[in-house]
Amino acid sequence: MNKLIKKIMSLFILAGVTYALYQNFSLMPEYQGLNEGLSSYIIESGLNDTGSLNLITAVLYDYRAFDSLGESTVIFGAVSGIVLILSRKMLPVSSKGLSFIVKRTLGIMTPFIALFGLYVITHGHLTPGGGFQGGVILAAISIIFSIVYGSAFDYRRYSPQTKTALETGGAMIFLGLGLAGIILEGAFLHNLGFLTAETGTLISAGSIPYINIGVGFKVGAGLAIIFYSMIQKTFEEDF
Repeated sequence: MNKLIKKIMSLFILAGVTYALYQNFSLMPEYQGLNEGLSSYIIESGLNDTGSLNLITAVLYDYRAFDSLGESTVIFGAVSGIVLILSRKMLPVSSKGLSFIVKRTLGIMTPFIALFGLYVITHGHLTPGGGFQGGVILAAISIIFSIVYGSAFDYRRYSPQTKTALETGGAMIFLGLGLAGIILEGAFLHNLGFLTAETGTLISAGSIPYINIGVGFKVGAGLAIIFYSMIQKTFEEDF
């Protein structure tokens, strides 16, 4: 009975969200610069519209934010599909890792790699980069950990549940900012103007930097989950 109630509630929630998104399309402001050419309009007005010095990021998370949300959904679908397909398959994976020298070298390099990944995510509206690129860098750290230290080492410190929580949290940040756009600006994923500070500062560009953070967590955790689902983890106690 409880399962049936959960299914019915899920269907109602899904139908409500679908209806809200469908209605939101009619509220989206019409584009006024088609007669000038889309690229010309973005080059001339992108900075004023979004506050983002990186116009590529402005396009990804403002002008075509729906498409970027779709790309994030594709990653979610890939993660879910791979986990379901490989959930019952177990492969023998080393839990001991590589040599002491390699482990110590990676231990020294890891903070700098992580710092660079976070920089790419948080400065995506100011310099080349963003959530997708920074997320890949963070995912690479987790993958390299598994190779160098062994799968058991990474599993104990960064469990699949932790990665799933990070991926879900990133998706919720993206969706939450999109819904905030409806409430505060009148359109789903509309850039939140009240978050915009002086152009060129870290907190400029409205909601774009925060979307970058959400996408970074989602992409990083999602790719790490895909990797671990493919190799499967051993549960040996000794390294």
